[in-house]
Parts: sequence; C-alpha cells; structure tokens
Amino acid sequence: MAKIERLEIVRFLLFLDNISLNSEDFSSAWEKEIVDRIYAVDAGTAIGIDYDEAMKKIESRFVFLG
Repeated sequence: MAKIERLEIVRFLLFLDNISLNSEDFSSAWEKEIVDRIYAVDAGTAIGIDYDEAMKKIESRFVFLG
C-alpha cells in the first residue's frame, strides 16, 4: 500500500473519530459489526473489494478537505 493510500485511510479514521456520539448503542453496534466481519473473513464468506473501488465509495459519501 502506497504512503498516500495510508494517509487517506488515516484521514478517514480521524474523521470518524471526531464525530461526537455519546450513545453506548453506537459503540456496541460498531463492536457487533466488527465481530460479524471477523467471523465472515474466518468463514471465507466475506467479499472484499479493490482499494481504489473502496476509496471511490468512501469519497462519494464524505468530502475530504485537502
């Protein structure tokens, strides 16, 4: 993975980290999602997508300031 790709991922994660949500439900929902995805990977049922395709989907939902 190129340095610019890693920086884009970090920027996205920092964006998510700055969202102020005080709900315990939000945290438990994310925890469940993460666990479900781990099980899907372990079971071989997870469907991955190309990095460039993933970034296009992310960018279509979020505006990156740069």
